Amino acid sequence: MKIPRVLLFVILLAALALVAIFLPVEQLMAAIQSWVIAHPSSAVFVVTASIVLGILLLLPLSLMFMLAGLLFGLLKGFFVAWVALLLAASSAFWFGQTFARPWIERKIQRNALFTSIDRAVHRKGLLIVLLTRLVMVIPYQLLNYSLGLTQVSFRNAILGTALGSIPPVFLFVYLGTTVSNIAAIMSGDVQLEGQELINAGIALAVVVSVITLIVRVAGKTLREELLFASK
Repeated sequence: MKIPRVLLFVILLAALALVAIFLPVEQLMAAIQSWVIAHPSSAVFVVTASIVLGILLLLPLSLMFMLAGLLFGLLKGFFVAWVALLLAASSAFWFGQTFARPWIERKIQRNALFTSIDRAVHRKGLLIVLLTRLVMVIPYQLLNYSLGLTQVSFRNAILGTALGSIPPVFLFVYLGTTVSNIAAIMSGDVQLEGQELINAGIALAVVVSVITLIVRVAGKTLREELLFASK
């Protein structure tokens, strides 16, 4: 049985909060956050470079984006994660056309979905890249490399990535900003009134619901475009 993405987000958030409570990570995170406050410019560079490297090495995106939210807050964390993703996507596109081409070809050979996407981007490159970023039918990091093998232009690949990555990046960065707060509440360090808990729950539910709706609409459109391209 396939687990809904919304439930996966909730499980991930709860797991991270439990880790923050029961494992000795509080001191480490406090030290990191102090360093970020003391060296803001260096912190932005180091975290951005780390996310770029992590994406190129196919590490989990969600944890890296949540870390950006935890360290920098919502707006700055989103900007850091989004820029890092675009830098990694640009690099991977070039690698996919050059050094990594044989490896990528082995990964996607005889993949009917990728073949359909390749045909579709020939007609509507920007739209298809945007939709595949929203729906994530192919793992995000692998798609970065795979786009270098398609007929899509570099401009459309990066522009589609820039637009299509906004909702998922925002969601994970937002979840990252809530981890420390949830851990503090669960450990008893912070006490919230009933109305405050309700408002926080509603805010999280609205963010997840809106992004889920966007992904569902994008998924329907992508299926229609791929079906047309396969004829």
